[in-house]
Amino acid sequence: MKTKLLLLIALFFTAININAQQVSLIGAGATGDWGVDYDLTDADADGIWTGTAVPMAGGEFKFRIDHAWTTAYGNGNGLATWPSGTADTTPGVNNNIVAIAGVYDVTFNIATGAFSFAGGTPIPVVKLVGSAVTTAGGLVLSTTDLANFTVSNATLVAGTAQFSIDGVLYGGLGFPAGSALSTTDLIPSTAGSYTTITINITSGDYVFTPAPLYQLISLTGAAVGGWGDGHDFDLTAVDTDNYRLNDIALSAGDCKFRKDHAWSTTWGDAAFPSGVSTGNNITVTTAGTYDARLNIVTGAYSFAFPQISLTGAAVGGWGNDTDLTTTDGVNYSVSNVVMTTEGCKFRRDHDWANSWGGDGFPTGNPGSGNIPAVAGTYDITFNNLTKAYLFTTTMSANQFGSTSFSLAPNPTKGTFAINADVAKVQIFNLTGQLVKTFSNAAANESLSISELNQGIYFAKVTDSNLNEKTIKLIKE
Repeated sequence: MKTKLLLLIALFFTAININAQQVSLIGAGATGDWGVDYDLTDADADGIWTGTAVPMAGGEFKFRIDHAWTTAYGNGNGLATWPSGTADTTPGVNNNIVAIAGVYDVTFNIATGAFSFAGGTPIPVVKLVGSAVTTAGGLVLSTTDLANFTVSNATLVAGTAQFSIDGVLYGGLGFPAGSALSTTDLIPSTAGSYTTITINITSGDYVFTPAPLYQLISLTGAAVGGWGDGHDFDLTAVDTDNYRLNDIALSAGDCKFRKDHAWSTTWGDAAFPSGVSTGNNITVTTAGTYDARLNIVTGAYSFAFPQISLTGAAVGGWGNDTDLTTTDGVNYSVSNVVMTTEGCKFRRDHDWANSWGGDGFPTGNPGSGNIPAVAGTYDITFNNLTKAYLFTTTMSANQFGSTSFSLAPNPTKGTFAINADVAKVQIFNLTGQLVKTFSNAAANESLSISELNQGIYFAKVTDSNLNEKTIKLIKE
């Protein structure tokens, strides 16, 4: 008896869960708003949902369950044709379905994704035909409002064209724009690729929009602050196939490349920092500031820290590069660089397209002029965002006056001491900023940097004979 009662209770709650499920239409093409649902009615127990005299605004829409995006049905692999087809929930191919404006009776099968929209105004068949069109049967134009018809990403050869509207030919004499009001005129078409070809069958006005030489490619996603509109970082074209984006700050998370700030064409894969696109999201595993690269033909992409180097007469000649290293794409360093009293500059990727100098030495204001180096051996730091730089002298103990020199403890939690009398101690951070100075410090005198944040600093020590030595100082 107890077992039967428990079974009845389980069946009761299962029935409640099924009945609680709600299928709706949402989107600009359905309700006119991606935040507004139109609820369908559960027709029977087989998962068939219906709607009678449903107004469709025309454009992109989806089916979804329980007014949530957890399960949304869209255009999977082009199967969701209009006015009937199969919607899909597969990740990566779940694009929007495109509706034509009108009033329809709707049927949707939640189990198979099959849908149909019956009724509405008959849809004219509009094509572009002629000697300029190489597609057999002509290019078919689509519509969302029964007035404006469009075909995207079309390629034409030199020749003539006409619009076929339900089998009647219309043309004009203008190109790339004009009015197709004549049944005998031929449109003189220029060979090339076109982003869109459109005609308003009410007015006859048409426009052939040439495709740009370079595409609009961007990077978007949680790793760059958010998905979609308002969170696109546009890449720069290197050539028609290759695009780049310099100094993009990435956090751990997912991202993707996309075309025209839209989801119809995207590139990505789970591999990081490089891979070949399969349509999935790119999962950033190591936060940092990167240079991003994408080939839109092969789908190959990469994220790499910018290559920063020092070049100039001071380090062996202009074009002779001394590479700095980094772990985050922002802070760069190199040790024990021998320099002469000449000019030098930092540059990216061993290229003069991006180079930076400064007005002083061992640090100064970043600028376009050469940095006036002084002969010596230096540890060098450079900040790729602020372009701040610092050259710190590297000297052995026996070069530091006549006294053996040491600094302890190092690392320090807040204080340290020097085992000799010194005239001055200057503390610099990694960006080259002077953050603290001590004057006339006695041997073994306690020097406090407790107010400074944890991190790496450089202590530049000057003795009474003006000899200098710089040592890395770590604050725990």
